[in-house]
This record gives sequence, structure tokens and C-alpha cells, in this order.
Amino acid sequence: MLLYSYNRILFKNYIISFLFVFFFNISSVSSQCVSNQTFALTPLGSYSPGQVVTIDYTLGSFSQINLNWIIAFQINLGPGWTNLQPLTAPNGSGSQSGYWLWDFQNLFPSGLNFGPGWRFVNFGSNSNYGSNSSGPFIIRFRATVASTCTTDDLSVSINVYGDCLTGGWSNGACCSDPAYSIYNGVVQLNVINTPPINHN
Repeated sequence: MLLYSYNRILFKNYIISFLFVFFFNISSVSSQCVSNQTFALTPLGSYSPGQVVTIDYTLGSFSQINLNWIIAFQINLGPGWTNLQPLTAPNGSGSQSGYWLWDFQNLFPSGLNFGPGWRFVNFGSNSNYGSNSSGPFIIRFRATVASTCTTDDLSVSINVYGDCLTGGWSNGACCSDPAYSIYNGVVQLNVINTPPINHN
């Protein structure tokens, strides 16, 4: 009898765990569009003033939930960076006629103030539609650590936007994925050690 009760408890716990994982995964999938994000930094941190760093970012897949199409990659840099340079634009436009434009600032129809980064310019029936490609997408850019005497923020992150969030498309809930963090650090200062001053 004791063994029977124990087995029932185990089975019940298994069912509860299964349902939790199942519904949690369904919820997660329906609220997120981006997946399989990776990056590479050359050279690896930490960084001091004057260093030039190349950042490679890959978005493995963009899930077109509610027919949201990918439209922009926004690069977020801390104030310790300067001289941001685009190197490689996202590859692919799907079956849409258009191209990926590097832009320092653009106001989307939704009021989203975008930039800097790449945004898709659609030559089709609606210029505010994104690309219907689901990826993968690869971008590369370069930035320089600014001259400074303080430990300024060197954070790097990327936001991926769908055309629902930017106002080009309206078909239910928009994807609102958080920024993908690539680097968190501060400027490493070269400490100059001076010998004691002798006033004799």
C-alpha cells in the first residue's frame, strides 16, 4: 500500500512537471521571435583607450510569429566607444525586393527612434514592411575605445526588431525581445606609477 501511494505521488509530480515545461515552452515560443544568437569579439576584452574591436554577431533564426517580418538590427554602445563603423550588412532579403541600409537615425511609424544599425528598405507594396527571410543573419561592425581618463562604460548589445514593433505591420501581438548582451565592461586605464618625489 505504501509503495502504491509513493508511485502515485511520483506519477503526479511527473505529470505536473511535464505540463509546466510544456506550457512554459509554448508561452516562451509565442512571445519571442529571435533565437540562436551568438557573437565573437576580436580581440577579446578587456579594453584600453585607442583599442579597435571588431564585433561579429549572428542571429540563427527569426520566427515570424503573427507574420512579423524582421526589419532592423540596432547596435547599442556604451559612452566609452567611438568611431562606430559598419563592415558587413545582414545577408538576405527573403523573397522581398529591397536591401539592408546602414543608418544612424530613423523614426519608424510606431514612433520608435532607431539607430545606429541596419534597417531593411522594402521596395514592395509597403516600404515599412521588413524582410520575410527567417535567417540566419550575420553582421559585423567595428568600434574604437575612446580616449579617456575615466572608467567609461563599454557595454555592447543588439536589439532585433520586427515590422510589427516598428509600425509597418499590425496582426496581433508584436515581438518584443530584450536586447542581446555582447559585452559588459569598462575602459581599463593604464596606471602610471611615479617614484616618490624627493625635495631634498
